[in-house]
Amino acid sequence: MAPTKKTSMPAATKKSVTKTKKVVKTVPEQVEAEDLLLPESSDEDIDGFASTDDEQEEQESTPEPKEVAPKKAVSAHTVKKSVVKDSKDAGEKKPRNRRGVVYVGRLPHGFHEEELKKYFAQFGDITRLRLSRNKKTGESKHYAFVEFSELEVAKIAAETMNNYLLFGHLLKVAVLEKEKVHDELFNGANTKFKVIPWSKIAKNKNDSPKPIEKWNKIVKSEAAKKTNKQKKLATSGINFDLALLE
Repeated sequence: MAPTKKTSMPAATKKSVTKTKKVVKTVPEQVEAEDLLLPESSDEDIDGFASTDDEQEEQESTPEPKEVAPKKAVSAHTVKKSVVKDSKDAGEKKPRNRRGVVYVGRLPHGFHEEELKKYFAQFGDITRLRLSRNKKTGESKHYAFVEFSELEVAKIAAETMNNYLLFGHLLKVAVLEKEKVHDELFNGANTKFKVIPWSKIAKNKNDSPKPIEKWNKIVKSEAAKKTNKQKKLATSGINFDLALLE
C-alpha cells in the first residue's frame, strides 16, 4: 500500500474554524440571556388586557333578556268571570248609627230656630230641627224637637240641658223613644217659617169684585140675620128697631 501523505491545512482555514467554534459557543449564551430577560409589557398591551377583562365583567353583570311570551289574541266577545263573595261577607253590613231625637220644652220668648241651632250645635251635628208654631199667628208654642246624628250625643245633650235655667225658664229636655218619632214630627224642619197673613187674605177676598147674583145673595142673608136678631130682642123685652142702624 502506498503510504498516505498528511496534508496540512492552510493557516487561514484553521483561523476560520476557530472563529466558527467561538461563534457557536457564544450563540447559546445570547439565547439564554434573552430567555432570562423578560420583555417589558407596554401600556398598549396592558390596556388591551384590561379592556378584555372589563368586557368579560360587563357581559357577566348584564342580565340576560327574559323571553317574553307572545300575547294571546283577545276576541271581541269576552265573558267576565263573576266573583262570588262569601255569604258571610255579603250579609255583614256596617250598622248605621241610630239618630237621637230630643224634646226641648219651656223655651223662652225669642228663642227660635237660629238660636236653638247655635246653642245645641255645641253638643254635636244636628240633622233636623223644628220649632212648633201657631199656624195662624206664627208665634212660638215654646217647645221644639232637635235630631242629632248620633244617639249618644242626644243623651248627653238631654242630661246636660234638663232643668237648665235660661232667661228665667227651666228647660225640660228628654230623649224621645223610637216609637214616638213618627214621620210627621219634622214636617217643615230646617226651613224658615213664614207667617200666613190671614187678615190680608180675607180683606182681598172681601174687596174683590162680585157679580150681581152674589150681591143679591149677600143682601138676603144680611136681612135674614137682622130679622132673627130683632125677634131675639123682642123675646128679651127690648124694644129696639135695628133698621135705625142702617
